[in-house]
Amino acid sequence: MNTDFSILLAGMRDSFVVDLPERCDVLEECVLALGRGDKGAFDELFRNIHSLKGSGGTFGLPIVSSICHQFESFVSAVRGRFDSLSMSHALSYVDLLRRVAETPERDGVFASAIEYDLEQLRISSMPDCASVLLVEPSIAARQFCMGALEPLSVRLVSQDRGLSALELLLHQPFDLLVAARELPDLNALGLVAALRESGGRNKDIPVILISSNTVPAPAYLHISNTIKRDAKFVSTLEHCVRDVLFLRQ
Repeated sequence: MNTDFSILLAGMRDSFVVDLPERCDVLEECVLALGRGDKGAFDELFRNIHSLKGSGGTFGLPIVSSICHQFESFVSAVRGRFDSLSMSHALSYVDLLRRVAETPERDGVFASAIEYDLEQLRISSMPDCASVLLVEPSIAARQFCMGALEPLSVRLVSQDRGLSALELLLHQPFDLLVAARELPDLNALGLVAALRESGGRNKDIPVILISSNTVPAPAYLHISNTIKRDAKFVSTLEHCVRDVLFLRQ
């Protein structure tokens, strides 16, 4: 990546984090308005969450996008029956976003702690929601993938490196892994091989590989599907994820 662009992106990300508490205040007010039954409150809340999710992806903070994606799924699930417990869960999602702004460290350890609490919130607020780990090094490609999976109302966690993804897979439960074949530090085939040998809770989860490489993955890795980055990529990904999760139910 161009050095000047990297500096510019870092500055934009820092400005986004500075503004995040104010955007959280807006979300909190939307949640309270929804609890009061104010007209248009649901649409306003959903619009603000969706906007924040896009900004998190654009400025290189996938943890924000992950929280917002799950937050969107939650408010969609409770639309029309937003009670006091629903409000409590919704405010918990806002609190997770506040932690992104309030914690000076935004490294892997910090993100893992937030991801863990996000998973616990998913269990309590959406116990029947499937959990998907997306591993994709490109910010733009992650945005495409998140857009493809948005209609499925899954809990979506994203990572950009193979080793950080393996760390999550060894400690948090997932129903599906979606990974680009080429990744920094550990490619997807190495990631899946380590997962299959781990003996952990996720060792047998289905895997969808994103690759245009014509060399097939080894059979012992048990790759469920391999999809190409072509004009039909978004729709193909959505259909594959839907089919795999349906078959797993």
